[in-house]
Amino acid sequence: MIITIHQPEHLPWLGLFNKIAKADTFVILDSVQYEKNYFQNRNRILGTNGVQWLSIPISNKGHMDGSIATTLIANDPKNAKWKEKYLQTIKMSYGKYPFFNEVYPVLEEAMTVETDLFCEINISIIKAFCEKLDIHPEYVRSSELNVNGLKSDLILDICKEMKTDVYIAGPSGRDYLDMDSFKENGIEVVFNDYHHPVYPQKKSEEFISHLSALDLFMNVGFVEAKRVIMEGNECVYDFEHNRIELKK
Repeated sequence: MIITIHQPEHLPWLGLFNKIAKADTFVILDSVQYEKNYFQNRNRILGTNGVQWLSIPISNKGHMDGSIATTLIANDPKNAKWKEKYLQTIKMSYGKYPFFNEVYPVLEEAMTVETDLFCEINISIIKAFCEKLDIHPEYVRSSELNVNGLKSDLILDICKEMKTDVYIAGPSGRDYLDMDSFKENGIEVVFNDYHHPVYPQKKSEEFISHLSALDLFMNVGFVEAKRVIMEGNECVYDFEHNRIELKK
């Protein structure tokens, strides 16, 4: 059992899809605290005037005390039409891109989910994009597991609950994971040192990295995007046999 664990970020970057593609199970870490002004409810795209943030408005009431799973979308009059404005921004930014007609309907459909919780929209988008990228993990939410602890202890508890053999961690895991405890429990930890690939960007003379993966999809389409995403790592990806060989 190979798993990876990550927060359900909004319009994630390429590296998250790279990790998910290598795992049998993607554990959606929605039980941790919501963090304001991070990538949980927003991400960067290449807009009409350069890089800009695209966000889901969050309710101010109790948002600093709740988990990602319980944090509400703002429903005040000022944000009543946020979704329409959001989608209009996508149209204005990417409407003339080569693969807009392929990608936009997928995003639009994913955002039709009826919910007051912002993470439900994030998860819907992630699943829709994974489907189009031919990435098919099992999805499990940490909020539905019987796990406790913080940081390394929480990750270890999730791995034990999932009967994990290999855990794919991000590079920042080196700073906080207690490697001895994973070894004692027979769990191998693999760090996914992702090197951001370069791809054609329609409106930029110099390549801008670490945007939402939406930018890649709009430029090259889902089929080519899968190849680009899997180029950006030190692992061996065998496309012929759809097999990933993990390296330490």
